[in-house]
Amino acid sequence: MPSLSAASIELFEDLIRYEVEDKAIPSISYALVDRDGVLAEGHIQRTDRHFDMREDTCFRIGSITKTFTSLAMMQLVEKGLVDIDVDVSTYLPGFHPINPFAGAEAGPHGSVISLRKLMTHTSGLVREPKSGHYLDATRPPLEDTVNELASSTLKQDPSIGIMHYSNAGIAVVGRVIEVVTGQSYSDYVAENIMKPLGMNQSSCGMAPGIRERLAPADMWTLDGDTPAPVFSLGGSPAGNIFSTTGDMARYVQCLLRGGFNAEGTSIISPASLREMWTPFGKRPDSLDKSMAGYGLCYGAGEVDGWESVGHGGAVYGYASHMLILPGAGIGVLIFATLDFANQIASRLGVDGLRIALAERKMGTPLQRMQRPPVIADEQFNSLPGYYSDDATQEVVEVKAKAGKLYLMGDGVPLQIRPVSGKDFVIDGRIYGRGAGYAHMNLSFPEPGKLVWKDASWTRIEAPTDETVPYEIEPHLGEYGPDFNITYLSYSHGGLKCLIEYFCTHSCEPVGEGRFRMHGKLYEDEILELDAVDDNGRRGIRVGPMFLERRPLSRAEAA
Repeated sequence: MPSLSAASIELFEDLIRYEVEDKAIPSISYALVDRDGVLAEGHIQRTDRHFDMREDTCFRIGSITKTFTSLAMMQLVEKGLVDIDVDVSTYLPGFHPINPFAGAEAGPHGSVISLRKLMTHTSGLVREPKSGHYLDATRPPLEDTVNELASSTLKQDPSIGIMHYSNAGIAVVGRVIEVVTGQSYSDYVAENIMKPLGMNQSSCGMAPGIRERLAPADMWTLDGDTPAPVFSLGGSPAGNIFSTTGDMARYVQCLLRGGFNAEGTSIISPASLREMWTPFGKRPDSLDKSMAGYGLCYGAGEVDGWESVGHGGAVYGYASHMLILPGAGIGVLIFATLDFANQIASRLGVDGLRIALAERKMGTPLQRMQRPPVIADEQFNSLPGYYSDDATQEVVEVKAKAGKLYLMGDGVPLQIRPVSGKDFVIDGRIYGRGAGYAHMNLSFPEPGKLVWKDASWTRIEAPTDETVPYEIEPHLGEYGPDFNITYLSYSHGGLKCLIEYFCTHSCEPVGEGRFRMHGKLYEDEILELDAVDDNGRRGIRVGPMFLERRPLSRAEAA
């Protein structure tokens, strides 16, 4: 049985343990594999956590599920049942989203909404569907979710090939699998992928016994950590698989073997895998540069000159990463139980691969990382405040919270740490070492001055209460379910939408009661104020998602 040396395993687990304790992550589990077996596997828990982590402990793998959906679709292609380049309405009659760009296509890919475009996130569909979306715990039938999308409005020209992440689009792919095979998506994946790979501890959705085996996970804001909610997502094809490190290791080994299971049975052909791993279109310039392109539900890039393919996953407390080096014949899986800790999972995955490469004399030995210096009391007390960009007047806040400093920049709380003297670096739960984020470094060269994003910022007084436009003021407040509240506020001269715990989006007016969102998750989605759903409830819409207005608190109602 292949394995890593004890020294290599110790190095990798030391790196993991540092992140677990430093970032207060409940646990991180991992598996390093090659074509022949598991090289190393383990669970690292925070010292104050005592869950019984076993071989059958489950994790939510989130959007790694999309790679199963792609594989299932390509199985149907190999059988001659599907053509991924024809209009998807060939398989879903009546699926004709409104295309406001029709007749003026700006790109070379045509206006057809194909399965290829859906799997590469270039179809122009919205991020989330009307029902079965990320903030919907009701889990409606996939058929209903896709039927609602059939008459939705595209957010982007499908001819230009620009990637805009769409869970809704992958739901459509899953529905085609159901229509073509006559099976539910979950049954098809279980029978044609999980069963032949021996993934006996995995399921699409909350099967009996899963909850008891599920590793506890946390959500978080700057106000503290809370247990993650647990429910099955409606859009199963986009992110609803529950699995173990062992089962996912079997899946990665199949990919490394060119699509064959341990007994030599073909699950998918090498040619199909190559097509799945070939980038299509282009990623927006605004996205980080850690991934070179995106294929059929697979990100493509490189690690130290080796071609890499894989996918991450983020779902209510679980941050996962699967990364494969086909040419080197090794892969890694990381499962962190803290919401939005995906960059930590990603960099640990790369660290694990580098350790395995070095042991095989295929790469440079990984050096043990240096711990960052402690923030001086003087800095902790003097740096917090508001800073205005000298050129654009954009305002950001440096905030002190629970012994840490945060730069409230680009809509998310970015922890900052000293490097030396007046120089700082972003290093926290969202971004840290190895991140593709373009603005990792900052400094405070003199009192009242910040240098960040190649710009100079000057300390200003805390903003006073602003006069909120009368057409916006009644709509400020809370929306959506208890487990994922969305907040509308007004600051720095504009409407802000904070969604999915801590992702703040600026909202650009585009019409009466309508705003285009700009931010990390819902870029270019339309926010509609004073929306009414099919049951007469009032609230807002983000894309097609309806979020009901929450009752006012006593203070707000007074």
